[in-house]
Amino acid sequence: MSAPHRDRALAERGWIVADLPDPAPVLEARTALESWLRLHRPGDVSLERYHDVVADDDDHVAVLHDLARRYWEARLGRAIVERNLELFRELIGPDLSVQRRPYLRAVRPARPADAQPLHRDTYYGASPYELSVLVPFTAMDAPAAMRVIPGSHLEADAAYPFRQTTSADVTIRSPRHELGYPYAPRLLDPALDARAVPVPLRLGQVAIFGLALVHGGGVNDGSRTRFSTDIRVVNAWAPVRTDRGVDAEYFEPLCLSAVSRNARRYLDVNVETPSSRESG
Repeated sequence: MSAPHRDRALAERGWIVADLPDPAPVLEARTALESWLRLHRPGDVSLERYHDVVADDDDHVAVLHDLARRYWEARLGRAIVERNLELFRELIGPDLSVQRRPYLRAVRPARPADAQPLHRDTYYGASPYELSVLVPFTAMDAPAAMRVIPGSHLEADAAYPFRQTTSADVTIRSPRHELGYPYAPRLLDPALDARAVPVPLRLGQVAIFGLALVHGGGVNDGSRTRFSTDIRVVNAWAPVRTDRGVDAEYFEPLCLSAVSRNARRYLDVNVETPSSRESG
């Protein structure tokens, strides 16, 4: 898909599928995740067969949280975006910030508790200026894919009323919360599932969508564990909240244009004083 077609599809549908110019950091992250998983489950275990060796739900949270912590410390999510900057600068601009701790997901087959139902991230403090980059570490065919409602990013919140609930399993700053499970889920009408379409992905591809799009991983109806990461990327000058969820600083700087770099340097050495504001 060419750049103009990507721009048009993102504007009209609210999501696109793109081939990463450099898929190598995805494969590197996958290799690292499998090596860390084998610290918990020795042997020739793969991400696809994760559900065979991690069956207990509490054990699943503990193992996945450890994998996520290692993933964050190694900054593997940032590397995926950083080594494919051309694509993201084309969509968002030359001044970018990236999520400090991207979500790591492992959704086992036929496990509703692992999956996120259809939702709008703008209902949880996210901004429509942000893009989410869904990066699969295992191939996602239609039964295991994320689902979206095309065009929903342009509709009013009134079109998608929610029912406020409280989770019995998630508390603020708990491992589940750090993994992206909401402690106060806002549930949409289950009838919306009939309008959702799957977004199949293979390794080296990503799904990119705005945070106002109604989307959700849904129950994994495939036969393999669905392993992926969601990485938020935003223009550095967009009006977004940076203290969100479990993070005081949700985003970190990724890259700046020459103009923005020079402006920041100038401002750093010219701290505003009363006299500097006077015109003469």
